[in-house]
Amino acid sequence: MNNTNQPSLAKRLTVSTIALIAGTLIIVTGIVYLTIVSFGNKFLDNELQEKSNFIQKAFAVPIWTYDQYQINEIGNSLLGDAKYTYVSALKVETTTNETLFEKTQDKKSDYFRTASLPFTKTRVIDIYKDDRKIGMISVAMTNYGYIKAFRDQFIIIIIAMTILMIIISKLASYYINKTLTVPLTKILTHVHHIEEENYTQHELANLPRELDSISRALNQAASVIEKRNKDIMFYTNDLEKLVQHRTAELEEQMMKNLNTARLAAVGEMAADVAHEINNPLTVIDLHAAKLKRLQSGLPEDVSHSIDKVQQMVKRIGKIIKGLKSLSRDGHADPLVAFSISSMIEDVKMLVEMKVRSHDIRFDVVIPDPGLQAIGREVQISQVLVNIIGNAVDAVTGLPDKWIRVEVKEKDDKVYFYITDCGKGIPPDLQEKIMHPFFTTKGVNKGTGLGLSISKNIIEEHDGHLEYNKESPNTQFVFTLKKA
Repeated sequence: MNNTNQPSLAKRLTVSTIALIAGTLIIVTGIVYLTIVSFGNKFLDNELQEKSNFIQKAFAVPIWTYDQYQINEIGNSLLGDAKYTYVSALKVETTTNETLFEKTQDKKSDYFRTASLPFTKTRVIDIYKDDRKIGMISVAMTNYGYIKAFRDQFIIIIIAMTILMIIISKLASYYINKTLTVPLTKILTHVHHIEEENYTQHELANLPRELDSISRALNQAASVIEKRNKDIMFYTNDLEKLVQHRTAELEEQMMKNLNTARLAAVGEMAADVAHEINNPLTVIDLHAAKLKRLQSGLPEDVSHSIDKVQQMVKRIGKIIKGLKSLSRDGHADPLVAFSISSMIEDVKMLVEMKVRSHDIRFDVVIPDPGLQAIGREVQISQVLVNIIGNAVDAVTGLPDKWIRVEVKEKDDKVYFYITDCGKGIPPDLQEKIMHPFFTTKGVNKGTGLGLSISKNIIEEHDGHLEYNKESPNTQFVFTLKKA
């Protein structure tokens, strides 16, 4: 993870270099300072020893003779101004502790305060005359001038070294930035491009030998990654296409199996029903025909009842015929011309009971009763029954319930419009309604195969089944070739 708060590599290396140099200078300077202070202490000891020998000889006679003038002259001469090492305080006493002379370089101070100052050493010198102690001289000697001179030079050296370090830091920062940071930034930019799947080759010039090797390795790695990504995408696309193809085949086979099983079951039932009903219907029709021949001798209301019975027999026959046709798999039938009016009458008879049971108004509009289309009549009947059945389920709970089937012809095509009183299908479901196994009905109320199978049937007829989004009501439209 990138941390933008961290200083750059050039800054860190420069700071490290300057810190190393500064630390080294501090250590060296400390050692030099301690060495000079130690040397100053030894030098002060030697000077104090020499002064002590001189003082011991110089003050012996004046103290013996009690020559105050001579004592003052010698004392003042010893306190003369010196540059580096000098006597800072002097006190001359007799053996009876009588002070004969006391003076310091600082006229505002006394001997004891002067003797306690830094860089100052003291010594008490006993004065003898013929092996007899005649007095004592206290001497305070300092090398403060020596230390001060060194300190002034040291401060100048530190200032110079600070300026030099600033210059060195600038030069080091420039050099490190040019020779390391800038090349590394270029290499990092290349790495970021690879992370973003940009595998463009970057030929970076003027790189150090080690970084140039890294750059070449990155280019090679980017080339290998790009090739592998392309291979993976190629194989992935092939695999996706294969999976989609196999899935579509499986779904199609499942739909065909389900549809075949359903049609087979319904077909068997329809055949059984037709067989069981046809015989009684034939008997009823024969007896009605006999009564019809005797119609002249029968009352008018009985004659009317006979006509009604014959009409119902014909109606039941048509229903059985339509049921047998609907339940039959018409996939193998040839594409032939068929009467649209007749086909829709058969469909209307099949759905009439369901429509009436839900109190739905059902209208059929065919401007040309002689209009014919080319196709498999059984399969087109199945499509219409399925769409009308869906419409019945959709409008059951609405107040004003109606369904309308309208047929129009244009050029060489016949258009079938199945419209109901619903207000349309929600946009998020419009793209899914034609998918296999998709249904909005409750559990055990639909398989989600009706519209998908109907769409396949119409497409096998070189037609097109679609939901009309522009209609204010729910409307499905499909086309067939006109005969």
